[in-house]
Amino acid sequence: MSKQLVLHSLSKKYNKSEKFANKNINLTFFSGEISTITGHNGAGKTTMLNQVIGITKPSKGSITFNGKSFVTESKVAREYVSMMPQLHAPLNGVTMSQSIRSILRIRGLSEKEVKKETTKILKELAINDWKDTPGQKLSGGLRRLTSFAMTVAYPAPILLLDEPTNDVDPIRRQIIWKHLRKLAKSGHIIIVVTHNLLEVEKYADRYILMNNGKVLEDKRLQERSLESSRLNKLVVNFSSEEEALCVKLPKSLNHTYNSEEVAHEFDIEAEEMVAGIFWLMQMIEEKKVVNYSFSPKSLNETYGEMINGDDEE
Repeated sequence: MSKQLVLHSLSKKYNKSEKFANKNINLTFFSGEISTITGHNGAGKTTMLNQVIGITKPSKGSITFNGKSFVTESKVAREYVSMMPQLHAPLNGVTMSQSIRSILRIRGLSEKEVKKETTKILKELAINDWKDTPGQKLSGGLRRLTSFAMTVAYPAPILLLDEPTNDVDPIRRQIIWKHLRKLAKSGHIIIVVTHNLLEVEKYADRYILMNNGKVLEDKRLQERSLESSRLNKLVVNFSSEEEALCVKLPKSLNHTYNSEEVAHEFDIEAEEMVAGIFWLMQMIEEKKVVNYSFSPKSLNETYGEMINGDDEE
């Protein structure tokens, strides 16, 4: 049975003179899936994570999991939630292995279990070679991986991760996401804050776009993929600006003109595809087009459009 973390009308205002850090957040997170949260710095993402784990108390709203309130019972929140913060864990003076072992002891594991789980996570993340290296001698990426290992070695039902792949090399970024997928399949709720939209498209089940403390968009990535296949981008470059401005454009297609590239850019729905291609072939035949590109519209482009179109309060 799927477990749910429910955020209802969640809001935070630090004092009366400031605007809301986040406002009326209504989200439900499900076990078995990886949810990603994206948005500009200051969009309210980290504030929301801190509210879930009980570090920041909401000004109003509720956070519930399995019938328990994380707002009224902050100790309960820390029993059910593990969080990897954006900042590096303070590792000076302790080795990678010692850092992981200390967290497992805090969670109540026996010495035998601590040894077993530490060995397991070091191997799974391919970081065993640095297990005895003091924290101050680890690179930024290895510090990040240590923090990740401390979060997932004996995972809580709910895992919150703030920019988990920052500074991490490309190979181990894949290892991190594969490990998160494994945890999701075993029934954990995974919530990842990230600016890396390429990783979101490749690995996540769902993305949530935030700006100015509000949720602008909440999409399943399967839906996003279908939408991308219906919405395509056609960029047509012309031989001169005069040619581009004088050419007869198809009425049915929305477009913008890019003077730097001497190009018209079209967003084309699936049902308009034939008209777009027919028009393009005509332009090529008339030798007005220098080159063109035709591709599905990316999540990165959609993200930029939505953020730019969202007015400040």
